[in-house]
Amino acid sequence: MQRIPVAADLQLPEERGARNAAFVLFCVFIVGYYLRLTARIPALGAIHYDILVAGLTALAIVFASVKPERKDAKIDTVTKRLLVLLGYIIVTIPFVQWPGSVVHNLETYIKSLCFYFFVLATVDTTRKLRILLAVYALTQLWRVLEPLYLHVRFGYWGSITSIGNWETMNRLAGSSYDVINPNGLAFVVIMTLPLLHFIVKPDAPAKRVLWCALAAAMAYALVLSASRSGFLAFVFLCLLGIWRSKHRGVWIAVAVVVAFFSVSSMTYLERERYVSIFSHDAPGAQTAEGRITGVIDDFKISLRRPFFGHGLGTSRETNWHYRGVAMPSHNLYTEAAQELGYIGLALLLALIWSFLRACWSAQRVTRHAPAGDEQLLFLHTVAASLVMVVAVDLFFSFAAFGLSEPYWYFFGGLSVVTARMATKISESRGESALPAERTQRAAVPDYYGLKRSQRARALTADRTPGLSGRPS
Repeated sequence: MQRIPVAADLQLPEERGARNAAFVLFCVFIVGYYLRLTARIPALGAIHYDILVAGLTALAIVFASVKPERKDAKIDTVTKRLLVLLGYIIVTIPFVQWPGSVVHNLETYIKSLCFYFFVLATVDTTRKLRILLAVYALTQLWRVLEPLYLHVRFGYWGSITSIGNWETMNRLAGSSYDVINPNGLAFVVIMTLPLLHFIVKPDAPAKRVLWCALAAAMAYALVLSASRSGFLAFVFLCLLGIWRSKHRGVWIAVAVVVAFFSVSSMTYLERERYVSIFSHDAPGAQTAEGRITGVIDDFKISLRRPFFGHGLGTSRETNWHYRGVAMPSHNLYTEAAQELGYIGLALLLALIWSFLRACWSAQRVTRHAPAGDEQLLFLHTVAASLVMVVAVDLFFSFAAFGLSEPYWYFFGGLSVVTARMATKISESRGESALPAERTQRAAVPDYYGLKRSQRARALTADRTPGLSGRPS
């Protein structure tokens, strides 16, 4: 990314946020929700702590004395597509297989939507965005390190699986307070690693040591989970990171060395678990093949009602009636096809695609940010990290459900506020965010459905002293 020097005496405008109380309550809600405080402290469960904090957050948003700016009042593309998807779910209730189940499952889906709208309503400064990402990443890190500590200290596993011939294998799952199984634990590892790299920012020796220690611990937890889909997603994440790096050759060599020592330190069952991905003779190959055939069967069931589906949240119910297996489809795409039909699946994919487009828009706006503009450089890094997270989530979703899970909507909200702030700050900077030789033809990409701006200011270093980095 090209950097433009900025004069040391240039004072960047300070951001002013609103709805601060709602933002604090939202952070408290995230901590309580992901650390399962209601399970750890029964008294909090008795008073429905999560619902209480979410309600207080909503009230703080409603009663905050904030008048949104005219541009911010416009509905962005992501929100439009999300509202279209929600409207589609509600309108098609009479046409699905299990309409009563949809009404019941709407509560869970609306809770997930709260993550999206809370992000949009409370995050309006880069400082808040930094805090929110740190809070979220740290809660996910806790979900990984807690069961790993219990395993090392007390021999905790949390789950067990069959590897064929009446043999079983222990697998690390979330802690006894959490709700994630081994595959869920692997997903948290894969999802958190890009955010953790962004939070730690290993640009100094101490930070590099901290980053390597945390990444090694999380990779070890991933191995103990024995999640084959998590292993493939981890490989995909590493390859994606290497491809985006400027030193690909070095990182490929490092990856080969680390992979060699990792495989040599695995137990026999752990190695065979991953070998079973492509070998039919390895222990556990039957379960790997069963996962593939299960997805095929889920696809066939989705064709029973290809237009409107069986209803939101009914994948488990549908599979029980037509496959005799009481579990949801372990594939986001067949899960959405079963529940919403292929029209709903197309709407969902269009929504997720708009997440990526929002991040790319933020990257375009901030690509030529001045070297001293910490806000725009921060937003550029956030957008790049979100692209990594969404890409890995899409890959992992071939082996995991997630239509009603909150993480999709949380990341969608982050993509919107990142693009929103990038556009707003870049426009407020004027030419300071663009190279001098491009100001006559550059236009700021507008993400909110407006036509591309033709108002690029023809300022020069002579008119605005200090912006070019030369002495005035």
